[in-house]
Amino acid sequence: MNKKVGIIDIGSNSVRLLLAEIGNEKSFRVINELKEYVRLGDGLDDDDLLSDEKMDLAMKTLSTYKNICDSFQVSHIIAVATEAVRRAKNKTDFLDRTKNIGLDIKILSGNEEAYYDYFSTINSINVDNALIMDIGGASTELILVKNRDLIKSVSLPFGAITLTQHFHINDSLEDEKEKDLINFLKKKLNSLEWLDEANGLPLIGIGGSIRTIAKIHKKSVDYPLNLIHNYGMTSDDIISIYNSVRTKNNTQRKKIKGLSSDRADIFVGAAALVKTLMELCAMKKIQISRNGIREGLLYSYLYKNQKPTDDILCSSINNILINQNSDKKHSEHIYYLFNSLCTKLENLLDNKYNINNIIKASAMLHDIGSNITYYFHHKHSLYMILNSQIYGLTHRELVMSACIAANHRDDNIAVNYQEYKMILDKDDLELIKKLGILLRLSESLDKSMTYKVSDISCDIHAESVIITTISKDSAYIEIKDALSAAESFKTIFNKKLYVV
Repeated sequence: MNKKVGIIDIGSNSVRLLLAEIGNEKSFRVINELKEYVRLGDGLDDDDLLSDEKMDLAMKTLSTYKNICDSFQVSHIIAVATEAVRRAKNKTDFLDRTKNIGLDIKILSGNEEAYYDYFSTINSINVDNALIMDIGGASTELILVKNRDLIKSVSLPFGAITLTQHFHINDSLEDEKEKDLINFLKKKLNSLEWLDEANGLPLIGIGGSIRTIAKIHKKSVDYPLNLIHNYGMTSDDIISIYNSVRTKNNTQRKKIKGLSSDRADIFVGAAALVKTLMELCAMKKIQISRNGIREGLLYSYLYKNQKPTDDILCSSINNILINQNSDKKHSEHIYYLFNSLCTKLENLLDNKYNINNIIKASAMLHDIGSNITYYFHHKHSLYMILNSQIYGLTHRELVMSACIAANHRDDNIAVNYQEYKMILDKDDLELIKKLGILLRLSESLDKSMTYKVSDISCDIHAESVIITTISKDSAYIEIKDALSAAESFKTIFNKKLYVV
C-alpha cells in the first residue's frame, strides 16, 4: 500500500509544504504543493529576535499545513527550518510553539541545507561538474560539484531579504548603493578560496529569486514550453535583466512580466548576487533547477543509503511508468526494437547528435497517453511527455521525444512545429520524421504485445531496406502492420521497405 509523506520547509521568505505519495521501486508522485510568504527573515530585529507578529503568522501557516497533512492521512512529516530560525536567539520559543501544534521541527545547519540542495540537483539534472547556488531569504548556499560529488559547500548569511534590508533597496538602486552592494558581494565571494575551482563551470540556480530571473527571460523571448526546470540562460541574459530591474522602482518592477508582486521588492539584491558570482567565476551559462531543499529531503527519504541515482533519465521514466500503471515490459521491448533499428539504420539518419536519450524517452513513454484514452493516445502522449517533469533530458531532447512519440501511429497528428522553432532547427525536424517512422515500425513489430518478434536484422541497398524479423512463431500480424508504413518510409527515406 502506498504511503504519503509531508515535507515542510520553513524558509526566511516563504513557508512551503510538499505532499508526496510513495509507491513501489522508490517511485513517488507529488500530490500537492503550498506556499505562503511569511517572511520570517523580515521579523528578525537588530538583536536577532523573531518578532511575535511573524511567529504568529508562521504558526497559523504551520497549523494549516498540519491539518492538511492529517486530512491527506500523511504517515510521516519531515519539517525543517533554515537561516531565519537558525539565527534567531529566541529559536527555542519558536520550536516550543511548533510542538504545541504537533510538529517537530529540525533546524538545518548551513552544511545540511547545502547538502539537500546538492542531492535534489544531482538526482534531477544531468551534470558532472558545476557550481550550485541557492538564494534564500536570509542565506545563500554555494555547492561545488565535481564528478557528481559534493566537494565544497558554504552557507553565506545573506539572501534576498537581508540584502534588501542592509542596503535599503526599496526602490531603484542608486549608483552609490549599487557600488556598495557589489563591493560587499565581491568581498564575501572572494573570501572563499575554493571558489576559484568553479571558474568556467556552469552555474545551477535554485530558489525563488533565481527562478524569477528565468521567468522574466522566458516571458521576454516568448518561450514555448511551460517548464522552468533545466531552463538555460547566458551570463549576458543575467546582466541584461539585472540592468533592467535595478533602474526601476518597486511599482515599476511589479509590472515586469514574470516578476511577481510578492517578490518585486526583494529581487534586485538577489539578481545582483547572481550577476556578480557569474562575473567573478567567468561563468557563461546558468541552468535553473525547480527543485531545492524539499526535493532533496524527499530523495533522501527515498534513497536511504544517501547515494544519488546512477541514471537520472531511467529513474524518471520508471517513476512515470509506475505512476501511470503502464505496461513496462511492452515499453522495454519497443525500446529494444527501436534502438536496434536506429543502430542498424544509423547511416540513413544522417544525424550529428547523440540521440540515445531521445530514443529511450520516446520509446519508453510512447504509450502513456493510453491512460487518457487508447484512441488517439499518441496525441495525449505528446502532451504528457512535454508536461511530466522528465529528469535527465534537455528541453530540446524533451520536445523531440514528445514529437517522435506523436508520430508512432499511421494516423499521425499534425504537430505545430512552428511553435517550437526556438528549440528545434531544420535538422531536428527531419530527424523527428525519420525516428517517428522507425518508432512506428517498432510498435508494429510488437502489435500483438506478445513479444513474438524478439529481434531484427537490416540490410540497406541502393533503392531499398529489408528488415528481417527474428521470431519463433509466425509474426504475420506484426509484419503486415509494419508493411503499412512502407509508403511513409519511402517518402521519408527515399527507399522501398520490405519486412520479412
